[in-house]
Amino acid sequence: MTELGLCGALVNDCVHGPGGRYLDAPEYDEIWSALESLGVPLYLHPGAPPVDHWRVLDGHPELYGATWSWAAETGGHALRILFSGLFDRHPGATLILGHMGEFLPFQRSRLDSRSRLIETNVPLRHPPSGYLGTNVVFTNSGVFSPAVMLGAVLEVGADAVMFSVDYPYESSREAVAGFERTTLPGGDREKIAHGNAERLLRI
Repeated sequence: MTELGLCGALVNDCVHGPGGRYLDAPEYDEIWSALESLGVPLYLHPGAPPVDHWRVLDGHPELYGATWSWAAETGGHALRILFSGLFDRHPGATLILGHMGEFLPFQRSRLDSRSRLIETNVPLRHPPSGYLGTNVVFTNSGVFSPAVMLGAVLEVGADAVMFSVDYPYESSREAVAGFERTTLPGGDREKIAHGNAERLLRI
Protein backbone atom coordinates (compact mmCIF):
# COMPACT_ATOMS: atom_id res chain seq x y z
CA MET A 1 0.00 0.00 0.00
CA THR A 2 2.66 2.48 1.03
CA GLU A 3 5.34 1.54 -1.51
CA LEU A 4 3.38 0.55 -4.63
CA GLY A 5 0.26 2.65 -4.19
CA LEU A 6 -2.19 -0.24 -4.04
CA CYS A 7 -5.79 0.62 -3.15
CA GLY A 8 -6.60 -2.40 -0.98
CA ALA A 9 -6.47 -6.18 -1.08
CA LEU A 10 -8.50 -8.95 -2.72
CA VAL A 11 -8.96 -12.52 -1.51
CA ASN A 12 -10.71 -15.25 -3.48
CA ASP A 13 -12.94 -16.55 -0.67
CA CYS A 14 -11.22 -18.94 1.75
CA VAL A 15 -7.43 -18.97 1.97
CA HIS A 16 -6.53 -22.37 0.49
CA GLY A 17 -3.66 -24.70 1.22
CA PRO A 18 -2.67 -26.56 4.38
CA GLY A 19 -4.64 -25.08 7.26
CA GLY A 20 -6.68 -22.91 4.89
CA ARG A 21 -9.25 -20.90 6.78
CA TYR A 22 -12.07 -18.43 6.50
CA LEU A 23 -11.10 -14.85 7.26
CA ASP A 24 -12.88 -14.73 10.61
CA ALA A 25 -10.13 -16.93 12.07
CA PRO A 26 -8.09 -15.27 14.84
CA GLU A 27 -4.93 -15.83 12.80
CA TYR A 28 -6.06 -13.08 10.42
CA ASP A 29 -6.73 -10.44 13.05
CA GLU A 30 -3.35 -8.86 12.32
CA ILE A 31 -4.33 -8.42 8.67
CA TRP A 32 -7.61 -6.77 9.62
CA SER A 33 -5.69 -4.46 11.97
CA ALA A 34 -3.38 -3.51 9.11
CA LEU A 35 -6.26 -2.86 6.71
CA GLU A 36 -8.00 -0.75 9.34
CA SER A 37 -4.91 1.31 10.17
CA LEU A 38 -4.15 1.89 6.49
CA GLY A 39 -7.76 2.83 5.79
CA VAL A 40 -8.08 0.46 2.84
CA PRO A 41 -10.71 -2.21 2.07
CA LEU A 42 -10.53 -5.93 1.50
CA TYR A 43 -12.52 -7.25 -1.47
CA LEU A 44 -13.90 -10.74 -0.82
CA HIS A 45 -14.37 -12.42 -4.20
CA PRO A 46 -15.78 -15.87 -4.97
CA GLY A 47 -13.13 -18.58 -5.23
CA ALA A 48 -12.79 -21.80 -7.13
CA PRO A 49 -12.67 -24.68 -6.42
CA PRO A 50 -15.13 -24.54 -3.52
CA VAL A 51 -13.90 -25.02 0.03
CA ASP A 52 -17.03 -26.87 1.08
CA HIS A 53 -18.98 -29.42 -0.91
CA TRP A 54 -22.73 -28.82 -0.90
CA ARG A 55 -24.64 -31.99 -1.72
CA VAL A 56 -27.63 -29.87 -2.78
CA LEU A 57 -25.66 -29.13 -5.98
CA ASP A 58 -24.95 -32.81 -6.78
CA GLY A 59 -26.13 -33.59 -10.29
CA HIS A 60 -26.69 -29.91 -11.08
CA PRO A 61 -23.37 -28.46 -12.23
CA GLU A 62 -25.25 -25.54 -13.79
CA LEU A 63 -25.88 -24.22 -10.27
CA TYR A 64 -22.19 -24.15 -9.41
CA GLY A 65 -20.30 -20.91 -9.92
CA ALA A 66 -21.68 -17.55 -10.94
CA THR A 67 -25.23 -18.87 -11.45
CA TRP A 68 -25.82 -19.40 -7.74
CA SER A 69 -23.23 -21.14 -5.52
CA TRP A 70 -20.53 -18.46 -5.55
CA ALA A 71 -22.93 -15.86 -4.17
CA ALA A 72 -24.09 -18.19 -1.40
CA GLU A 73 -20.54 -19.26 -0.50
CA THR A 74 -19.08 -15.76 -0.49
CA GLY A 75 -22.10 -14.24 1.24
CA GLY A 76 -21.84 -16.94 3.89
CA HIS A 77 -18.15 -16.19 4.34
CA ALA A 78 -18.97 -12.49 4.82
CA LEU A 79 -21.58 -13.40 7.43
CA ARG A 80 -19.02 -15.52 9.30
CA ILE A 81 -16.82 -12.44 9.45
CA LEU A 82 -19.69 -10.22 10.59
CA PHE A 83 -21.03 -12.63 13.23
CA SER A 84 -17.53 -13.27 14.60
CA GLY A 85 -17.60 -9.74 15.99
CA LEU A 86 -14.70 -8.71 13.77
CA PHE A 87 -16.24 -5.33 12.95
CA ASP A 88 -16.70 -4.62 16.65
CA ARG A 89 -13.00 -5.35 17.19
CA HIS A 90 -12.07 -3.42 14.02
CA PRO A 91 -14.79 -0.80 13.53
CA GLY A 92 -12.78 0.95 10.83
CA ALA A 93 -12.41 -2.18 8.67
CA THR A 94 -14.18 -2.29 5.32
CA LEU A 95 -15.16 -5.39 3.36
CA ILE A 96 -16.31 -5.12 -0.27
CA LEU A 97 -18.63 -7.73 -1.80
CA GLY A 98 -19.39 -7.85 -5.51
CA HIS A 99 -22.39 -9.15 -7.46
CA MET A 100 -24.78 -6.80 -5.65
CA GLY A 101 -23.60 -7.99 -2.28
CA GLU A 102 -23.92 -11.76 -2.81
CA PHE A 103 -27.61 -11.59 -1.70
CA LEU A 104 -26.87 -9.81 1.59
CA PRO A 105 -28.42 -6.33 1.06
CA PHE A 106 -31.76 -8.03 0.53
CA GLN A 107 -31.50 -10.15 3.68
CA ARG A 108 -30.90 -7.35 6.19
CA SER A 109 -34.31 -7.44 7.87
CA ARG A 110 -34.29 -11.24 7.97
CA LEU A 111 -30.83 -11.31 9.53
CA ASP A 112 -31.93 -8.79 12.15
CA SER A 113 -35.08 -10.69 13.07
CA ARG A 114 -33.25 -14.02 13.34
CA SER A 115 -30.35 -12.60 15.34
CA ARG A 116 -32.80 -11.28 17.94
CA LEU A 117 -34.21 -14.77 18.47
CA ILE A 118 -31.13 -16.99 18.40
CA GLU A 119 -28.07 -17.17 20.58
CA THR A 120 -24.89 -16.17 18.75
CA ASN A 121 -21.36 -17.27 19.59
CA VAL A 122 -20.26 -13.65 19.95
CA PRO A 123 -22.67 -10.92 21.07
CA LEU A 124 -22.69 -8.07 18.54
CA ARG A 125 -22.86 -4.39 19.47
CA HIS A 126 -25.31 -3.74 16.63
CA PRO A 127 -27.88 -5.76 14.70
CA PRO A 128 -26.45 -7.27 11.49
CA SER A 129 -28.00 -4.47 9.44
CA GLY A 130 -25.77 -2.05 11.34
CA TYR A 131 -22.72 -3.49 9.58
CA LEU A 132 -24.21 -4.06 6.11
CA GLY A 133 -23.81 -0.74 4.33
CA THR A 134 -21.13 0.56 6.70
CA ASN A 135 -18.38 -2.01 7.28
CA VAL A 136 -19.62 -4.15 4.39
CA VAL A 137 -20.15 -2.33 1.11
CA PHE A 138 -21.09 -3.58 -2.33
CA THR A 139 -20.48 -3.42 -6.05
CA ASN A 140 -23.08 -4.38 -8.63
CA SER A 141 -20.62 -6.39 -10.74
CA GLY A 142 -22.55 -8.77 -12.98
CA VAL A 143 -25.98 -7.67 -11.72
CA PHE A 144 -27.26 -4.95 -14.02
CA SER A 145 -30.98 -4.77 -13.26
CA PRO A 146 -32.10 -1.18 -12.52
CA ALA A 147 -34.72 -2.55 -10.11
CA VAL A 148 -32.11 -4.49 -8.16
CA MET A 149 -29.86 -1.41 -8.01
CA LEU A 150 -32.75 0.65 -6.65
CA GLY A 151 -33.58 -2.05 -4.11
CA ALA A 152 -29.98 -2.21 -2.89
CA VAL A 153 -29.83 1.57 -2.49
CA LEU A 154 -33.12 1.55 -0.59
CA GLU A 155 -31.70 -1.12 1.74
CA VAL A 156 -28.11 0.01 2.36
CA GLY A 157 -27.96 3.57 1.00
CA ALA A 158 -26.22 5.11 -1.98
CA ASP A 159 -22.98 5.52 -0.01
CA ALA A 160 -22.58 1.73 0.14
CA VAL A 161 -22.90 0.80 -3.55
CA MET A 162 -20.30 1.08 -6.33
CA PHE A 163 -20.72 0.58 -10.06
CA SER A 164 -18.76 -2.30 -11.57
CA VAL A 165 -18.86 -4.28 -14.81
CA ASP A 166 -17.44 -7.79 -14.10
CA TYR A 167 -15.34 -7.79 -17.29
CA PRO A 168 -14.57 -10.13 -19.04
CA TYR A 169 -17.38 -12.36 -17.77
CA GLU A 170 -20.20 -9.92 -18.43
CA SER A 171 -20.88 -7.29 -21.07
CA SER A 172 -19.59 -3.84 -20.14
CA ARG A 173 -22.11 -2.36 -22.57
CA GLU A 174 -24.97 -4.06 -20.68
CA ALA A 175 -23.52 -2.89 -17.37
CA VAL A 176 -23.54 0.73 -18.48
CA ALA A 177 -26.97 0.42 -20.10
CA GLY A 178 -28.44 -1.01 -16.90
CA PHE A 179 -26.99 1.79 -14.82
CA GLU A 180 -28.26 4.44 -17.24
CA ARG A 181 -31.79 3.04 -16.87
CA THR A 182 -31.83 3.51 -13.09
CA THR A 183 -34.23 6.08 -11.66
CA LEU A 184 -31.92 7.18 -8.86
CA PRO A 185 -31.43 10.88 -8.07
CA GLY A 186 -28.43 12.53 -9.70
CA GLY A 187 -26.47 12.76 -6.46
CA ASP A 188 -26.86 9.03 -5.79
CA ARG A 189 -25.84 8.21 -9.36
CA GLU A 190 -22.67 10.28 -8.95
CA LYS A 191 -21.78 8.43 -5.75
CA ILE A 192 -22.37 5.01 -7.28
CA ALA A 193 -20.73 5.81 -10.62
CA HIS A 194 -17.44 7.06 -9.17
CA GLY A 195 -17.68 8.98 -5.88
CA ASN A 196 -17.82 5.99 -3.54
CA ALA A 197 -14.90 4.26 -5.27
CA GLU A 198 -12.86 7.46 -5.08
CA ARG A 199 -13.59 7.72 -1.37
CA LEU A 200 -13.16 4.07 -0.36
CA LEU A 201 -10.19 3.28 -2.60
CA ARG A 202 -8.62 6.74 -2.30
CA ILE A 203 -8.31 7.16 -6.04
